[in-house]
Amino acid sequence: MLIWLIALPALLFAKYCLSKKIFVKMSLVARNLWGKTVVRSTGSKVSFSGYENIPEGERICFVGNHQSNFDIPSFLGYSGQPVGFIAKKELFKIPILSQWMRIINCVFIDRSDPRSAIESFKKAAEVIKDGYPLIIFPEGTRSKSDEVGPFQAGALKLPIMAKAVIVPFAIKDSYKAFEINNRINAAQIKIKLLPPIFPDDPIYHGKGELAEHIREMIVAAKEGM
Repeated sequence: MLIWLIALPALLFAKYCLSKKIFVKMSLVARNLWGKTVVRSTGSKVSFSGYENIPEGERICFVGNHQSNFDIPSFLGYSGQPVGFIAKKELFKIPILSQWMRIINCVFIDRSDPRSAIESFKKAAEVIKDGYPLIIFPEGTRSKSDEVGPFQAGALKLPIMAKAVIVPFAIKDSYKAFEINNRINAAQIKIKLLPPIFPDDPIYHGKGELAEHIREMIVAAKEGM
């Protein structure tokens, strides 16, 4: 915790006083180090594949299934991408953590207030347009199991608003690191990036069809992981 507290001012300075290129490099190192530290503290390992499915020079929104509290650290630690994520508003109240989250371009959302949620989506779309990928979980909550719950079509308004390429991803066995028995366990976590969906693809603007299409991609991918 002390290390992250010391590093916080350095990243704040980099974000607001140095070039975007330098800030991205510094924040990427911080993301990777934090994510790997959290995952390795449980004795878990992460297998991350599908890097070839990340399109270069595009706005990106990563869309995946949500099993565990360890999904975000696993993705940040091993994706090699300067990603942020949509977070529930309650995390905004946690000192230091909320500061870190703002620095890496996370956006807080109040899901109980539709009007506020739309404003958060608009802010998140601007983050993506500015070149910072975001992660969303259309299930809306952790499954705490190997099941993939229904996808909420409304969650996909974000990449559409940002005109971003959707990169689906499948997570397997992250719930075994904690949620399986509410104790810390060593798990073999697998994350696989799937073929991207571009704004000019016919399915992209299919609303409910798009959500179900991505869910089916993830379910099929998990079976082979």
